[in-house]
Amino acid sequence: MHETKKPRLIAVDIDGTLLNDQKLIPPENIDALREAQSNGVAVAIASGRMPPLVEPIQDLLGMDCALISYNGGRVVGTRADGRPVIYDNPLPADVARHLVDFSQRHGHLLNFFYNDRLYADDGGDRETFRTLYSRHTGAEYYITDLAQFDGCTPSKVILLTAPDLRDQLYDRFVEELGARAAIFKTEPMYLEVMAPGVNKGAALPTLAQYCGISTDEILAIGDADNDTAMIAAAGIGVAVANGSVATRQAADYVTGRNNNEGAVAEAVQRFVGGSTCQCESAGGT
Repeated sequence: MHETKKPRLIAVDIDGTLLNDQKLIPPENIDALREAQSNGVAVAIASGRMPPLVEPIQDLLGMDCALISYNGGRVVGTRADGRPVIYDNPLPADVARHLVDFSQRHGHLLNFFYNDRLYADDGGDRETFRTLYSRHTGAEYYITDLAQFDGCTPSKVILLTAPDLRDQLYDRFVEELGARAAIFKTEPMYLEVMAPGVNKGAALPTLAQYCGISTDEILAIGDADNDTAMIAAAGIGVAVANGSVATRQAADYVTGRNNNEGAVAEAVQRFVGGSTCQCESAGGT
């Protein structure tokens, strides 16, 4: 914990944190976040998803939130402010082409996120993985030949494959791409690739500036390795009980509850309570 300051903004991850295993928001999480916002504490949603797939989560919460999307690759402001893009750092075109070529040679599904749409190749066992991803996120695919995007800079890409192969490919691409990309293992079948330096933690200063606060006034809550940088960068970093080893090591506090038991509510009640602080630039509720 960098400094003991009352949080003025809560940045919360979605999958494995805010949502339970049935992909629903426990009612206690909704109640705690709404109470915090009613007391002047802003709420931001931090996710690997693209903004159109985060919007339904915001609507379930019944509040207006800034969005950290694509694992920090793009940060947008509140709906009340017109969703301004306040940070955007896409994947370099040469790295994207490298991964497209690899996926097409070996028949892997590559999720290609460009202009807030999800594109993918057809064929092989890709349909199985597309179905799994759509069920998980609600995403709609646009099936095409990804070779047409040569020279384009997607917000990110995700390679989907069996967990054991995913781990092998992680080691391979970390070695091949080095400092040319940021690579994360998220869900068991996902290998996510973003621009160098992109992560949820690196997005926090931009979000803090938008809200007119410091990063020391942010409470960040997450569970997976791609949440580790955000947890470490926030004034108060919280890992939920089901969090990865890395997130729990980076955290100032680990909840007693897991994502099925309202872990977010536990963190908010412990660190925010009845805060009356304001985040004037965070838009309306």
